[in-house]
Order: sequence, then C-alpha cells, then structure tokens
Amino acid sequence: METSENHPPRPPPRPGLTRELIQRRVPHIVAIYAGVSWGLVEFTAFATDEFVLLPYWTRMVLVTLLLMLPSVVMLAWFHGKPGKDRDSLARTEKIGIPANVVVCAAMLWGLFGGGEPGSTTTREDPGSTTTQVTVATEEGVTVERMVPKPEFLKSTALFPLSLGPGIGEEESWISYAVLEALVLDLMADDFFVPHAFFGFESYARERGFESFGKAPLALKRELAQDRYAGFMATGEIDRTDGLYRLTLRVSRVDDGSLAGETTRQGTDLLALVDSVSGPVKTALGIPPREGIEDLPVRARLSENGEAVEAFFRGIYARFTERETALEYLTTATTLDPTFTVAQYVLSELLEVSGEHETVAIAPLLAAMDHLYRMPERYGFRVKADYYRLANEMDRAADVVEMWVDLYPNDLNALRAWKNWQQSSGDREGVLATLAAMRKLDPLDGGLLLEMASTHEELGNDDQALAARTEYQERFPRDAFGYAGLALHHRRRAELGKAREQLERAIVLEPLESEFVVQLAEIDLDVGRVDEAGAGYGRALDLARTAWDRVWVLRGLRDYHHRRGEMADAFRAIEARLEAESGYRLPVGTAYGQLADIPVYLDAGRAGEADALLEELRAAIPPGQSGYYLSHVTVRVALEAEGVEAALEAHRKAMEAVEANDIRARPVLAGDLGLIHERAGDYAGAAESFLAAIAVRPEAEYHRGAGRALRLAGRLDEAAGELAKALRLVPADPHAHFQMALVREAQGDVAEAVEHLRSALVVWENADEDFEPAREAREAREKLAELEAG
Repeated sequence: METSENHPPRPPPRPGLTRELIQRRVPHIVAIYAGVSWGLVEFTAFATDEFVLLPYWTRMVLVTLLLMLPSVVMLAWFHGKPGKDRDSLARTEKIGIPANVVVCAAMLWGLFGGGEPGSTTTREDPGSTTTQVTVATEEGVTVERMVPKPEFLKSTALFPLSLGPGIGEEESWISYAVLEALVLDLMADDFFVPHAFFGFESYARERGFESFGKAPLALKRELAQDRYAGFMATGEIDRTDGLYRLTLRVSRVDDGSLAGETTRQGTDLLALVDSVSGPVKTALGIPPREGIEDLPVRARLSENGEAVEAFFRGIYARFTERETALEYLTTATTLDPTFTVAQYVLSELLEVSGEHETVAIAPLLAAMDHLYRMPERYGFRVKADYYRLANEMDRAADVVEMWVDLYPNDLNALRAWKNWQQSSGDREGVLATLAAMRKLDPLDGGLLLEMASTHEELGNDDQALAARTEYQERFPRDAFGYAGLALHHRRRAELGKAREQLERAIVLEPLESEFVVQLAEIDLDVGRVDEAGAGYGRALDLARTAWDRVWVLRGLRDYHHRRGEMADAFRAIEARLEAESGYRLPVGTAYGQLADIPVYLDAGRAGEADALLEELRAAIPPGQSGYYLSHVTVRVALEAEGVEAALEAHRKAMEAVEANDIRARPVLAGDLGLIHERAGDYAGAAESFLAAIAVRPEAEYHRGAGRALRLAGRLDEAAGELAKALRLVPADPHAHFQMALVREAQGDVAEAVEHLRSALVVWENADEDFEPAREAREAREKLAELEAG
C-alpha cells in the first residue's frame, strides 16, 4: 500500500555568482562604463595637450572614473535585472553611493588638491587674453602668474632706425639705441616677443644698401617674414638745435599695412623711448594689465648718461669692431657697476672672444648682484648663463626649467630649454619642446624644420619626411623648403627625387647660389664630374653676399678634395678665408677652418694640420668647442703622432662629449675604427665602423667598414658594406677602388675592372704630389694589370 505526503514546492536553485552577474547585466554595464570612461580620458588628454590645460587633468579624470566604479557596480547589481524592483532604490545604494562619492572627493583632494611640486597648472577664462598659471615649487612655495594665451603673443621684428641729416656718422649708434632701449622696456610684458635685427647690417650692405636705415621697407618685411614675425617696427630719428625728433611705425608683416605710427620730440633719448612705448603697445594690440612693471627705461639701464652712451656705442660696435666694443662696454660698467645689462653683454662678448671663463664670469657676477634693474624674464637668462659659466650645470638647468614653469608661453624660455636639451643630447625632449613652441606660434615654420632635423638625428625618417612635407605644403613659395626635402632624399639615397626638389627650388630662386651648389654635389655623387665643376663655377658667379661666396667655396674645396686635386682644394680654402674675413668674428672663422684640417691630413701635411689645430683651439672658447674639435684632434694625433697618441686623444674625446650626444657617437666610433685599422686590428676596426653605422648610416662609415672587412678577409661582408656606400654615393672613388680589390680577390675580374674605371673617372686629374694620388696610382696600375692579364 503506497502512502503519499504533502510537501511544499521547492524553490528553484539559486544561480551561481557568475550567472547572477550576467542576469543582472553587471558585466555589460561595467563594459559600457569602461568604454565611455576611456573616451573621456582620451578626450581629456587631447584637450590638455591642445589647449594647454592642467597637466594632470588626464590623471585626475582617470582616477575619478576608477574611484566611482563601486557606484557603477551597485547600480548595475540593483537595477540591471528586469523586474518590479528595477527602478526602486535599495538601502545599500542609499548609503553606499554617497559614501563612495565622499571617499572619491577626499582622495582627489589629497592627490590633486594642492597641485604637484615643480608642476605648472592653468585656469582658463574663455573671454580673456591670459591664462592663470600656478607653479608649485619643490620647496612648497606656490607662485601664480597671468600669462598670455598663445594666440595673443605679439612677435615683433625691430630694425635699426634711419638717421636724419642732423645726426653725424660718428653717432650711428643712436640708430640702435632707441629700439634696444624699447626692447628692454617692453620685455616686462610677456605679450611682447622681440626679434631684433641689430647686427645684421652686413646683410643690408650685401644687398646694395649702406645700412638698414637706408634699406627699403620691402627688404625689412622679407626678413621679418623669414622670422615669422607678426609685426615689424621701423622709423627714423633726426636732431635739430639739440632737439631729437623720433618717428616710430609698427606695421603688419602679412600685408605690410600700418598698425600704428607715433612721433615724439625731446632732448633725452631715453625719455623719448618712455613716451613711445605706450603707443607701440597699443599698435601691437597688447592689452593693458594690472601688475605689469613699468619702470622708466633709465631705471632699467643707468642713471649715468655717459655710461648709457658708452653702452650703446659698444652695442653698435660689437658686430664689427670687437676690441672697440669691449672698450666701450668696460667703460660703461666702470662708470656704473650696477649697469646690469651692460655687465651681461660684456660677459657675452668676453666669452665669444675666447677669454677664460673666470674673466667672462666676473661681469656676470656683477649682473647677478643687480638683477632688480631687469624684467624677471631677462633675469632668468642671466642666472642660467652665470651657472653655466660657473660649471654648475644642474643649477643652470633648474633656472631654465623654472623660467619655463613661470612663463610657459614665453618662447624665449622654451627656446632656452630646447637649447639645454640639445646640449644634453635629449632629442626626445627637444621634440616635445618644439611641439609646445608650435602651439604658441603655429605660424613659425622654422619649428617644423627643426622638428624634421631632430627626427633625422634620431633616425625617424618617416616623421622627418612628414614634417618637411608639411612645411612645403604650408610654405609652397619657400625655395628652402624644397632644398631641405632634397637633402632628406639624398640621405636616403634617393638622388633622383633630390634633384627634382632642387630644380623646383631653383625655379623659385634662380639667383640662389646655395641651390646650385647642392645640385653640383649631386652631380659629383653620381659621377658627372664636369657638370659638377661647371655648377660650382655658376654658383660663384651667382654669389651675391660674402656668406654666399663662403658657402660656394666650401663646396668647391670638397669637390677638389674628393677628386684628389689638392692644390685646387687649398686655393679654395684661401679664397674662403678671404671672404670670411670681411664679416665673421675670429671664433666663427675658426669653426669654419676645423673642416679644413682633413684636407691637410689627406694631403700629407700633418705638421701644418697640427699647428692649425693648436691655433684654432686657442681661438674657440672652451665651453663652445663641441664634438667636432675632438674629432679633428683624434685625426691629427693619428697622422702626426701615431696609434698610441690617437688612442689617448680618443679617450679624452669620449670623456669630453656627452655620452648621449647622437652627433658625437658615430663620429668618434668612426675615428676609433681608423685607429684600429692603422694598428692592424681589422676586426676591431670593422666593429667600430659598424657601430657608427648603427647610429648614422653614412657612406663614409660603410666604406670604412668595407675596407676593414676586406683587410680582415671577410670578402662577402666587405662587398655588402661597399655596395651600401655606393648606393649612397654612386661615384665614391674610394669605395669603387675598395670594391675592385674585393672583386679581384673573389675572382670577378670584369667587375673589378668596371669599378676601377669608375674610380678613375673621379680621380682623372689627381695631384701626384699628394696622398690621394697614391690610391689613384694604385688604381691605374691595377687596371693596367687586370686589362693586360
């Protein structure tokens, strides 16, 4: 007999946590939240970068979204599952979500409320021309500044004034004095970005004008456009019966229209500057602001009238008569030791003149004691140079960094920071700074070209090409943009494309000798030696200025050097030195002569090269020597004294240059390859040349690696490196000669003969009295031997 019992129905089994989460759509909602959050983070990162907002806004948004995740999970859990309770608020949510908000706010305040030490933050006002910047230093001091928004900066080119008949030639310094003083006066307002063309008189003379004062407005506008300035200041000054009459004009560079003009009269030059500064600011559109220091110009300079005149006379003479300039500046600082800007300029001139650091630093120290005379921006510049000369590089870097922090929209500060990054080898940092400068001055195409050059140094060919192409598209009438693209294509062995770009440049600027020189270089690279020689001749005929002539003669020296025509190479050097003497200071000439030393060495004149090197080393200030001086020092030591001396010079060179200097590394690696090769260590030589190629794949290093590998018996590898050298420079006679020796050793006589013939096309007229003729003679003898064999 069966019995049955009445049991209550069993509840359905409770789903597992994973199933429950899916039923409540928690993963779906969290995924949607994550996607939206990532979009917000990306947008914030873009806004921060594009509109110069708070540097840590992106991090703050990211942290906020992560901290609010518990609230999202709670909302999903209680409201994700369809049903009658979907829209009701659970008790857990009533407590949990407010608690989450409070915790989130507390953590955000703790993390971001006080700013970051050493960082810059901004507060935007869409209707204002300025942005509030807050800098929290590592010492905990918070400094606030109102800085101009990038679009309101007033980039201004300033030209020396025209002098009226009432001012004699001996008072030409007055043409500089007014605008120099005006720059110092307006520097207190960081809306003002000056580009002073004082010291460019040689440019005007080479264009057929005695000075900028007599040059037409169109020429000045062309120069202002080259600096990407928005405005330019020009004018004239005269004197009648002891009364100066000053007229100053501010023009817009884009269309040449007049933005403002003012005329003032008086007996005191500096008082005239004070009277025109207001109208100049109005013409530039610089808005009036509270808190901008407005001292009389005399307070910026000196109360001693004789000291002021001596200073301006020194400023006028520093580009042409260095000793005279030093005398005037010394007089100015002696008459008034508190004359800050005079002390600073005196220090600059002493350093450029090659004086010992202790001599150049003394006036800088005096300037440091009286920085109160100068605008704060100018003071940062003085401090940075003082610490640099005192060899306190960390402090110098700190000063420049603080300058950038306090004035993030100051192009001069960013330029100083970029120069510091370049000197320390921080190329990635240089790119970041250039990007910041572009935001401040998007019209400055020169920044694009600097970015391209930096990318090329880093080996980023695609990015470099993109930057140069963008420049060409933005400035299609700038012939130098096409010439830059031509150089880029040459480095990539794209000689046909390089020629096309140069021909476009020549169409735009048919009288520009530099482009004709570059076209001649391509002709020489591909073996069209007669066309190359004719090109240099045309370039000399086109050279309008001393600088043009120097550029052409430098190329002509290299042309004859490659062909082994050493006597002609030395004649080109002598002609270049004569052209340089008319416009360059001895230091500039010394830099140019460093590249002459390899010619002396290849000519077998090692003793003369050694003497010249000592002369140049004395002329170049210690802090400005650079890696190239170290390079030629190693080369001279190798040829004049031998392997051991060269190794010691190389060791010192490696200590002297920055370890991360991209320019120095391949050069010194190549030098080490030459030393190993001279010592008979061909495997070590090949290793050094290959290390240079890894940083900078140039024909010279491929050729050196191929030569060393051939001498080490590694013929296949040698042929590979020499082929790469010939791809870059198809008519390189040294590479052809080495390849001929490789092919002969491999048994390919026919190809060896072809390479020898190619080498002798270039070496056709090699001087027999000089070292390059040795290889030419060997090539002729080898060709005769193989053809007869």
